[in-house]
Amino acid sequence: MLLDFIFACLLLALALCGVVIRKTYTYVPIHELKRQAERRDPLAGKLYTVAAYDSSLRFLLGLFIGLTSAGGFIALARIAPVWLSFIIVMVILWVGFEWLPASKMTSFGARLTVWATPTINWLLNSLHPVLSRGAHIVEKPYEKTRHTGIFERSDLIALINKQQKQSDNRLTDEELEIVKRALSFDEHQVASILIPRKKIKTVLADDTIGPILIDEVHQSGQDFAIVRETPKGDICGVLEFNTLNIKSTGTVRSLMDDTVYYLHEKDTLSEALHAFFATNSSLFLVTNNAGEYIGAVTVQTIIHELLGHIPGDDFDQYADISAVATRHKKPKKTEHQAEDTEEIEEIVLE
Repeated sequence: MLLDFIFACLLLALALCGVVIRKTYTYVPIHELKRQAERRDPLAGKLYTVAAYDSSLRFLLGLFIGLTSAGGFIALARIAPVWLSFIIVMVILWVGFEWLPASKMTSFGARLTVWATPTINWLLNSLHPVLSRGAHIVEKPYEKTRHTGIFERSDLIALINKQQKQSDNRLTDEELEIVKRALSFDEHQVASILIPRKKIKTVLADDTIGPILIDEVHQSGQDFAIVRETPKGDICGVLEFNTLNIKSTGTVRSLMDDTVYYLHEKDTLSEALHAFFATNSSLFLVTNNAGEYIGAVTVQTIIHELLGHIPGDDFDQYADISAVATRHKKPKKTEHQAEDTEEIEEIVLE
């Protein structure tokens, strides 16, 4: 009776060890384990050689856990009532499949898995064709029922918010913010990002270009001015600040763009972005239902709403071919820096 009890405890302990090993191999997704192994993480490097078998590994460990659990139940049933043996095994399996997978990976689990890895690797190498076929038979009914858990846009946003709080998250806040903005981009209308009419400088078509007018346009805080024929007349063009310089002369009419494009205040930002691509214009005036001019939107405001910022650094010498050509050249390492790099590489290899 004592031997049966010891044998039952041993088999059930092996079943729990099988669950711990299975949990250690699957603690992180296989693609992430591969990345860690490529970065020369010692534990990941040892685990990935076996974890790469994926379904065959799951089937082998499942078979091991099932056989040891069944053996433990049979051994217990020889020395205790069947109902009691059943309850004991169910409690142990509950601990194994409910509590252990939800807990953090432990150093004991990692050491146990590393110790068992050579044996598991040998079994997988020898039995992979049989195990893979068995895994296919067992898992095939579940392949069509797997669901992402994502139903609509809000589910994706909730997933992103969860990702931001994840301790091992390697996506930057900026990257995650861009994804969230892209998902909610079409929920906004042009009215939410337009530059109000009162903040936009208005000039007349026959005004003379000179330092005063250029300064007034600059002081408005915008990169353009609206052009009218008369103070209360129709809009006849747009004067962009980047067309003006200290040598500019003549009248506004000679430098303005007389093609004016419009968007409705209720247009979505996606519709506005399409309009920018369709017309190749960087500026749209905004109108309401009454056909009144109420403001303007620029391609910069659209991009800012989409990305949260205008990407790039402060480089602005795009008209200088030599500056563009040398922009991404890396400075040569000094002899001292090269020696330091070699020392670091040697440490990593060790």
